[in-house]
Amino acid sequence: MEIPQRTDVVIVGAGLSGLACARLLQAEGIDLVVLDSSDAVGGRMRSDQVEGFILDRGFQVLLTAYEELNRSANLNALDLQRFKPGSLIWTGKRLERLGDPFRNPTALPTSILARVGTIEDKLRVALLRQRLLRRPAKMAFDGPDRTTEDELRQEGFSEAFIDQFFRPFLGGVFLERDLKTSASLFRYYFRCFAAGDAAVPAFGIQRLPEQIAEPLGALVKVNTTVRSISNEAVTLDDGSAIAADYVVLATDGEAAAALSDIKAPESKAAITSYFSAAKAPINEPILILDGEGTGPANHVAVMSKVSTTYASEGRHLIAVSGVDKETEDPASFHESAQTQLTRWFGSGVSDWEHLRTYRIPHALPRHPPGFESTRPPQRTSCGAWVTGDYSDFGSTQGALRSGRMTAEALLAAIHT
Repeated sequence: MEIPQRTDVVIVGAGLSGLACARLLQAEGIDLVVLDSSDAVGGRMRSDQVEGFILDRGFQVLLTAYEELNRSANLNALDLQRFKPGSLIWTGKRLERLGDPFRNPTALPTSILARVGTIEDKLRVALLRQRLLRRPAKMAFDGPDRTTEDELRQEGFSEAFIDQFFRPFLGGVFLERDLKTSASLFRYYFRCFAAGDAAVPAFGIQRLPEQIAEPLGALVKVNTTVRSISNEAVTLDDGSAIAADYVVLATDGEAAAALSDIKAPESKAAITSYFSAAKAPINEPILILDGEGTGPANHVAVMSKVSTTYASEGRHLIAVSGVDKETEDPASFHESAQTQLTRWFGSGVSDWEHLRTYRIPHALPRHPPGFESTRPPQRTSCGAWVTGDYSDFGSTQGALRSGRMTAEALLAAIHT
């Protein structure tokens, strides 16, 4: 693997932000190289092949309404497999169904009769949906600066509906059930779920960064660890150096802080256990939520019902995910989750075979009220540019937009 001695731009990190930055610079004829210490592109967006199953490293979905996703990727080529709009909610006694009557009118009677929230709660959901869809997506960030929990109460939702539906649903999005995340992100995500689909590539979430990286070819160097950076070079672990006019730090926040003077962002952990089963607990590609709030599982998805390619022949793949304190004991999470889910699905859960558990310690940056969602690209004291979802907001959208905006700022500096 040939490493150049000099180039215009060195990008450290081959996650979504680094790849998006590199693609735009490449299109403008800028000489560059992308370095990553891992064995493949993707950053946190990786998938593993385990016993004939595709296991994404943590439960991850793409929202087709993300503007940057549509700008950066060929969604048709990803062969997206979509979740069914709506959710099944465990209330402590049974699974209740909340569908999306706007996309599936036949779901209306069941959703109205579901013992989750009141008729008024469901009407408020519809009114909020219509209000957000009438405005451009960027206007979701213009509302009151408060927590999502406060936003929901101000919208008039009952405490029971917040606890049974919004805490588990948004807990899976924000990775925290307390709903202390900025309400601006709630409004943005709620609009995205209303405007598009939640989906996964047929062959795993890693297909997205792989697709973005394809035109870069040999410009991406994996298994290459950076030891230090300066304003004019990047030094590798073996002591060799690459001279460059510009350096871009596109690692996660913790790695960027270790290589520079930026402060590591506060982050949230996530945990997902994967199980193989001869029989699926449900027969549709819909998200199942813990409306009871007992944990450890916050949400469950039968991934083989979303995409048949995720499971080996004759088996089903079930993803069980937890947030908050449930992420602290990965060794026992899968066993505790099976005990919990036996109440939901019956004794057959004991026959599920545990495949692997992933704990992602820095899955998402924290975004309390007051965070800046579109700040200018940040630079370190040595002059390196910084890009990543923590520079925008924690999501595929934020990672891709941060990479693009950094590339645009770099191009302006290059051509000045």
